[in-house]
Amino acid sequence: MKRFIPLLAAVATSGHLLIPTAGHAQQVPDWLATLKLPNSGAKTIMTPTAWGAAYGSALVGVGATDRTPYLPSADGIVGLGYGMGDPVLTVGLQIGTTVSDLSEFDNLTFDFKIHRYLAKGTTVAVGGESLFSSGEFVDDAGDTFYLVVSHVVQAFGTSRAGEGRFHLNLGFGSGRFWRKSDRDFSEGKGRNGTGVFGAVAVEVVQSANVVLEWTGTNLLTGVGKTVHILNLPVSFSLALDDLTDYTGDGVRVLAGFGFGLPF
Repeated sequence: MKRFIPLLAAVATSGHLLIPTAGHAQQVPDWLATLKLPNSGAKTIMTPTAWGAAYGSALVGVGATDRTPYLPSADGIVGLGYGMGDPVLTVGLQIGTTVSDLSEFDNLTFDFKIHRYLAKGTTVAVGGESLFSSGEFVDDAGDTFYLVVSHVVQAFGTSRAGEGRFHLNLGFGSGRFWRKSDRDFSEGKGRNGTGVFGAVAVEVVQSANVVLEWTGTNLLTGVGKTVHILNLPVSFSLALDDLTDYTGDGVRVLAGFGFGLPF
């Protein structure tokens, strides 16, 4: 039986840290000059956003949960990623890999995200995750693909120059956004989730967001904070997952840590 654990999105979280800026000022579209970009805090905990790494930047993420659904054991995940391209003038590409079994350091999977800014704080992305799994007993729902749109509300509250405070995220996907675990099915909770996922993130203090999120199979809430250490953005997140009985067997604690490396 699969030890089903939804991916802790530590890599996605750290991908938010490297907010794209166009490399050549004379090529930047007019709308970018007054654009409110997302702040550097995590906008989601467990689901992808349309913002991503680009411009030759690397990212590292680590996530953990206090227990596995229907099992008492804790578990974790490690992810590495790299961003390239220009999501303002062309497209950005974020690629990565995750290890979802830290006890054996296996269950290797791959992911990608193609993302682009549209205008006035709106971005769109298509991506895939949990691809090419290397283990029979993987900790996820297998190959997952998604389409997601993210937006920074331009006129919400006060904010620092160039950074927004209110972030919206909405997407649709297969895999973990759609399929529940075999144990959920045997417990009478159905086979499928909604396929639709989304989140609202509001900055409460500088670079710290409160997040309310629907993963496609359950509800969670958490906080994300980014600090700069030696000029590197470092993100921390803490959340409560499985807040409803739609999946799982009770509330779980999630924690994430990630940092970005611009080159």
